[in-house]
Amino acid sequence: METTNLRDYLANAPDAKAFLAPNSSDQELVNRAKERLTENGIHQDRIEINYDVQQLRTGDIYISYDPPDLIVRVVYEKKTNGMVKMKSMATIKL
Repeated sequence: METTNLRDYLANAPDAKAFLAPNSSDQELVNRAKERLTENGIHQDRIEINYDVQQLRTGDIYISYDPPDLIVRVVYEKKTNGMVKMKSMATIKL
């Protein structure tokens, strides 16, 4: 999907958290990922390194690293049993 969709989504979801799960301890990679996310409309203060999807709420964003891309997903449902459903929103080249 195009990153404009991501920007539109973020404009309409001001309280959405963005969990970055880089699956790497490489700080340079994490910093580069944060820079790319900022370039695509996610404010630095919204991004947190977190792998615990149970903390996500409906409307939040989950970003994973699938070399060489960042995959941006939005949580569209969180069931009472804890199951979190997400759909892909954008792919960002890292």
